[in-house]
Amino acid sequence: MLSREFVCYGYKKVTKHLQRSGYRINRKKVFRLMKENNLLNHTYNYRSPAKRVVESVVDVHAPNEVWEMDIKYVYIQGENRTAYLFAIIDCFTREVVGHYMGYHCTSRDVKMAMDFAFLDRGGNAVSKVRIRSDNGTQFVSRMVEQFLSSSNIEHERIHPATPKEDAHIESFNSILEKEVIRRFEFSSFKDSDGTIDRFIAFYNNERLHSAIGYRAPKEVYETWKENLIEER
Repeated sequence: MLSREFVCYGYKKVTKHLQRSGYRINRKKVFRLMKENNLLNHTYNYRSPAKRVVESVVDVHAPNEVWEMDIKYVYIQGENRTAYLFAIIDCFTREVVGHYMGYHCTSRDVKMAMDFAFLDRGGNAVSKVRIRSDNGTQFVSRMVEQFLSSSNIEHERIHPATPKEDAHIESFNSILEKEVIRRFEFSSFKDSDGTIDRFIAFYNNERLHSAIGYRAPKEVYETWKENLIEER
């Protein structure tokens, strides 16, 4: 399991994965075995205030209620350039519902990625979604605002310098940084684009997420749809 391209689980997620696969094993034993085989994740020390701040995040009860979007920088070592990854995440399922990557990220690119995300989620199913973002120039542009307004989509902007207000997309960016950007050295844009496409597919369909009960985002979405059909 740990030898797969993007899997860099800690002992807690390894335990959950093994338990879901039918093994009767606890965290202590998994921790011991991983430590003995030098498989524990490295820890990184970040400079941050000692006091833990309780994040004020959106309250969601179903998919397509609130999406968050942001732009992440991806350095391409082989070309000594920085690319832009624009991603949209569903706050309920934690699924990446749309993304775009390029050496430039314009308002038109953002609009295109949102349009594809709306179509992928079924058009009418996202008619009442609220989209939350920071105040980046692409997000506050006339093109994006007109597109959202014409689609009757409410756009919420977080306060300056308050990433806790779009914590779900910030969490995804952090995962991407740890599990892809720090682990891979990209030889070209094509290399980075392909790697990140594969990671997003893995993240959506397979990667266990502790905030949603150690399930994959796609599993959460499919379970919700099945329950909705049963209720009808």
